[in-house]
Amino acid sequence: MAETGERDEAVAEALEEIRAIEAKDGVTEESLEAIKGVLLRLAQKRALFDERAFPPPDRDGISNFYKLSIDEDDRYALYLSVGRKGRETPPHNHTTWAVIVGMSGEEENRIYARSDDGSVDGKADLKQIDSRILRADDGLAYMPDAIHSIHVISDEPTRHFHMYGTALHALPDRVQFDTDAGEYSHFPAIPSMPAKAGA
Repeated sequence: MAETGERDEAVAEALEEIRAIEAKDGVTEESLEAIKGVLLRLAQKRALFDERAFPPPDRDGISNFYKLSIDEDDRYALYLSVGRKGRETPPHNHTTWAVIVGMSGEEENRIYARSDDGSVDGKADLKQIDSRILRADDGLAYMPDAIHSIHVISDEPTRHFHMYGTALHALPDRVQFDTDAGEYSHFPAIPSMPAKAGA
């Protein structure tokens, strides 16, 4: 289909820019802002990533996570996340840089800081330090050590790009936090996901 070819080309061009930014500038807050700019431009091509191509979960589901592009060495992974109201994650890290850009819907991102020294295995003191509502034409960038949680708050499903320096299935050291218990545990592996629209 012509639309599929146009989408693949748009994604490939964005990824080429993103690779070049990291190769030139490394992983810094400034380089992640530049990567966010690339994804915001890609998000303007909404028709290529609409509900027909990437449907939301059915009424019994909370989210669909579509793989758009991953390099052969598991670097530079771009996904499209489509979530319904009620979707949320526990506080978690990524161990790689991450950039999230919105195309529709509203999602609260709660950002945390860890105050313990990490000397006790399985224990962590976490405090929420910020909250951002991610909307269409907005984005958030996270350094590898950042900790956040996401909470879909709009009736309209969210449709967001999630870009990572390394693919999620290749990140074995991610953890999730239980703020009430003051504990952390291994983040469950991301299951296999559709490789392309409608798959």
